[in-house]
Amino acid sequence: MLNMNCNSHQRIFIILILLCNSFISVQTNAQCNAIDQSQLNYNGGMSARNLPGYSEFQVFTAGTTGTLCQIEMGFFNPMSGTGIFNVYNGSGINGAILQTQQVTVTGSGNFFYAFPLSVSVTSGLVYTFQFIPIQGGGLPDPYGVQVENPGTYQGGELNIIDPSGTYPTGFDMVFKTYVTVSTNLVEAEELGTIVTVSPNPFSLETTLKTTSELRNGALEIVNELGALQSVVTGISGHEIPLSRNNLPAGIYFIRLTDENKLYEIEKLVVTD
Repeated sequence: MLNMNCNSHQRIFIILILLCNSFISVQTNAQCNAIDQSQLNYNGGMSARNLPGYSEFQVFTAGTTGTLCQIEMGFFNPMSGTGIFNVYNGSGINGAILQTQQVTVTGSGNFFYAFPLSVSVTSGLVYTFQFIPIQGGGLPDPYGVQVENPGTYQGGELNIIDPSGTYPTGFDMVFKTYVTVSTNLVEAEELGTIVTVSPNPFSLETTLKTTSELRNGALEIVNELGALQSVVTGISGHEIPLSRNNLPAGIYFIRLTDENKLYEIEKLVVTD
């Protein structure tokens, strides 16, 4: 048994070193195939308990702005049963819950299981996914979760929860996140908010204004190919000053998100 620098939960979560690298991927979405984040180094297995008050979560950092459409999580050993899969804003499970769903996990050997999602994410921001076994739902006790020990993923860490508290492990889950990106952004008017930019075109500075107050907004500027050019986070209020900085002259699109809502300015024109 490995020392995980904690107390009572040491006897609950057992790390078994497994040098097994064959995976079975199930329930994949053919239209959701762009991997954003991944941790594929698999050298350990966590025996996660199917008991009241137990679960595990992985923190990750989005690398692309768009819709988080799927997360694949690595499991091992035969299992078939139900659980709850949650996605949260921020690091840990105290942030706003962005999506929750009951899921059925089925597989054997070493396998990825895919959880379909529809969550707006912003590049550079931190999110968390959590798996909670449902008592009496058929999952074995324990059930196997693939991990990397020690963890090398830079965007977050695996944590475990038991009745005595929440504990970072120094490990990472084996996982993949998938994000779809489209330049066909949602019209702001459809969501009841009017967004304007003036002046537009502009050469040095302009101002974005919204009729709704932003609380924790994020703004991205993408070019005509959808490539990210600039990011501003932590926006509040009704006005956002924008500077050209090093943007070349051309046509851009603004993607503005706030509280899981997505807005659009159709065009932003930069001139010399």
